[in-house]
Amino acid sequence: MEVDILFPQSTQETNPVKISQTEDILDPEGLVLLKRHCYACHNPNTASHDEIIAPPIEGIKSHYSKAYPEKNLFTEAMVSFVQNPQTEKALMKGPVKRFGLMPKPAVSEDELKKIIIYIHDQKLEVPVWWADHKNGGN
Repeated sequence: MEVDILFPQSTQETNPVKISQTEDILDPEGLVLLKRHCYACHNPNTASHDEIIAPPIEGIKSHYSKAYPEKNLFTEAMVSFVQNPQTEKALMKGPVKRFGLMPKPAVSEDELKKIIIYIHDQKLEVPVWWADHKNGGN
């Protein structure tokens, strides 16, 4: 199924960007919430690794999937961190050192769970430079 979703690029912009999703979306609300609450900092549309202000969601998903392979543990761990970000709880020490600790987002626990379940269950957009970065490039 192909779905066109319109969303603002950031909370300050009102011009929507059209993204075509060709895979079935299990929870389209999770995608909308992800884009609304997370993409201002975790934007997969950055042109280079030097332009990011926070790690891509795919990188976060990869770290949490390795540490918490079961969906319920993955969800619990991410909810716990996002609701109360602490350096000691961070799985990604490099990004915390580079960008600082993320601020607590203004999102309800219900919305946060929908976002995290979407992240866990779906294939995510990645920046164009992501494959090179994963393979040791910048």
